[in-house]
Amino acid sequence: MAAALSITGSGVVASAPAMFSAAVRSPEAIVVAFSTVADGWPGGEVRVVRSFDGGREWTAPVTVARPREGEASVLGALGMVRLTDGTVLLPYNGVHWTLGMGTAGRRLSLNLACSRDGGETFETGDPIDVDFFWPAVYGQILELDDGELLWPIWGRQTESEKWRAVVLSSTSAGSEWRVKSTIAFDAHARLHGTYVETGDTGAEVGADTQESTHDPGFRPHDPTDGVTETTVCELADGSLLAVMRQQGVGGDQALTFIASRSLDRGETWSDYELLAFSGMSPALWRLPDGQLLLASRRHAPEESGIEPGVEVRLGTADGKHWESPITLEQPDGRRPASEYQCGYPAIVPGGTPDAVLVVFYGFDEDTGRYLAWNEVTLRP
Repeated sequence: MAAALSITGSGVVASAPAMFSAAVRSPEAIVVAFSTVADGWPGGEVRVVRSFDGGREWTAPVTVARPREGEASVLGALGMVRLTDGTVLLPYNGVHWTLGMGTAGRRLSLNLACSRDGGETFETGDPIDVDFFWPAVYGQILELDDGELLWPIWGRQTESEKWRAVVLSSTSAGSEWRVKSTIAFDAHARLHGTYVETGDTGAEVGADTQESTHDPGFRPHDPTDGVTETTVCELADGSLLAVMRQQGVGGDQALTFIASRSLDRGETWSDYELLAFSGMSPALWRLPDGQLLLASRRHAPEESGIEPGVEVRLGTADGKHWESPITLEQPDGRRPASEYQCGYPAIVPGGTPDAVLVVFYGFDEDTGRYLAWNEVTLRP
């Protein structure tokens, strides 16, 4: 790979509180969805903004999903897609908390909001039941050439197991879904040590409590181990590549990304392999020439000497070789001071064939987590 990546523009998408972005581009606008709290802490909504000029100006946020009766919050991340017929599908979770149990008492419902007017308005329906105990949304939905939709999620298929990554399938344009296959699972995954002994497990969360998004030290933590946030990309040869965040899979303690491949449209997957770098909140994107981009949050635990940030790296068309990353820039020029002050990048096409727009959340010391964008350009 002789080409290199460079940042050729930046701006603000939405002011705080805004995090956990999802994005699509239509012929008319860039549509970005975001959550107002992290990890489903009480009080969260899912909101949408649009830009008609490539990201310079954005509409005022519109709330498209609120908690139902009995839920404390809603949360989305990355999964939004624009189908070939123009329909926009926006995945999100409804979140219920059992008081006094912390994250162990957190329950999720699986939901899809639908827009048929380019993201201007959305309709929400009943929760989707796929016989999966704890279904967390994350990866962008894929539309295959025969119309089948593949939806990567993660969580616990049964109540007592570790986290796993699966792919859901719909052959009815998203009206019905089933679990198609497990991408990766390790029944014995386990993280240990200081990193998993710190962080907010929600023990004090109550029905009227909202996560303080301006708190610089806030770091949500669920002690469950296994395979978590999963992004899936269709490669130029028609195969599928999944890149996954993990906690303690195979005994790994460094949060090294893992990858798996499917040669049969997601029916089966290869054994996972460790990539050469660690991170969280991965997002895969295929460029017009077949090369891949991977955006992610850098794993930068306290006192490690690693600078926190969101980074993007270039990969070969088969995803087997990756370049060193570049770090995305907050529009104000500041750097996040801690790992959880940034992350969750979503990618859409840029204004030229050699560019993409990466939307991610950064941190403002006065107001908290907000959404920014960088234009990343491929230079020969």
